[in-house]
Amino acid sequence: MIEDCFERPLTWQRTDLAEFPFTVPVAGGTWLIRINDFPVEPLYTLMIDGQEIADFDDWPRCWGRPE
Repeated sequence: MIEDCFERPLTWQRTDLAEFPFTVPVAGGTWLIRINDFPVEPLYTLMIDGQEIADFDDWPRCWGRPE
């Protein structure tokens, strides 16, 4: 499941939230990226419908990130 999330081509959109700067609707749900307390914690956390799915440091190549 987690690998599928990181291999899925997505185009993220900006939010107005500092802690959750990126969002994308996926299959009727909402995916968010949370910014963590790096370097003590991983840089990002993928959240799906309010649940923590995975921590990661490197942005997946197939994910489009807004400027």
